[in-house]
Amino acid sequence: MDYFYYTYKHNHIDFNSDIYKVSTYHYNWHSGVEILILLKGRIDMSCNSEVFTMEPLDAIIISPQVGHATLALEEDTTALVIHISKEFFQHFDPNFGMYQFVLRSDKSNRHNQFFTSLRHHASQMMLQMVNGDSPTRQLWLESHYLALTSDIYREIDAVKTIPVHTKPADMTVATFDKMIAYIDENYQQKIELEDIAKIGGYNVNYTSQFFKRQLGVSFLEYVLRLRLREATVRLVNSNDGVAHIASSCGFADIKAFNVAFKKHFHTTPSEYRKQAKEMGRKTKLHDWKEIISTQEDDIIELLQSFLPYQSEVRHTVELEEANQKLEDVKAQLETIVCKLKS
Repeated sequence: MDYFYYTYKHNHIDFNSDIYKVSTYHYNWHSGVEILILLKGRIDMSCNSEVFTMEPLDAIIISPQVGHATLALEEDTTALVIHISKEFFQHFDPNFGMYQFVLRSDKSNRHNQFFTSLRHHASQMMLQMVNGDSPTRQLWLESHYLALTSDIYREIDAVKTIPVHTKPADMTVATFDKMIAYIDENYQQKIELEDIAKIGGYNVNYTSQFFKRQLGVSFLEYVLRLRLREATVRLVNSNDGVAHIASSCGFADIKAFNVAFKKHFHTTPSEYRKQAKEMGRKTKLHDWKEIISTQEDDIIELLQSFLPYQSEVRHTVELEEANQKLEDVKAQLETIVCKLKS
């Protein structure tokens, strides 16, 4: 069985992509540019100390070295993600690695020309990967990749910043990666903030602030969400008892597990397991992500729905032009009224 998980390297083009079921909590800090398009469901995204909700069709583009995390708010929440190496952009802009930016859509702009085109090209790339690697498909895929990256760079160029007055340690990926790696490896055990502070070389107060600033959640909340993340994966992909899952994921007892689970998911672990298995979506685990099978017809149909975007873009442009004409007429009328009054 094939899954939506691909790596593509050819000359200076270098990216990987996948479609996955968003887990309960997933932290990322990439060396490349991330493009995330939400296909189904809703998520809370924490990025640059800001927490916001993304709706279906929303997209976000995040620069390298910007920590971010996702939390699924609905069952079967699904996202398409593309990671592009910063070296690709540095072929054209040597300073690209210094930039920080976050581009995202919301209800005010998710259907504008840029985000509509973004969904179109990203979907075309995924579908071309599914359909094989013939020379024609490879050329077609790379044409959409280049269209997507050129559009993204144009938008980035308008909002990019180069951070100043930032502590050197805050700009070092390795420092925070070590802290996160330690938690990822030991969250089943008791972890104290003091342990993490020593790893990062900070005092406890600064470490606490650092976590909140980078992730939008506290250290304790981060550890809790890691435990819940593993618990949900085990509930869906194993037949282990709920009590065993609770203890092996780091919860003090099953009561603490049930309380935390219900607070975050508004259902019990047993009911969550039942609903997930009834849904029957085919997935496989990779790096704690549930990658979606290419045989899921509703995902294929959703990708295909993004393909005929030209008419939608044209309609949007025509609407914008009509609104501009109305504004021009309104301004002219106001000028005439002022002259008549004088």
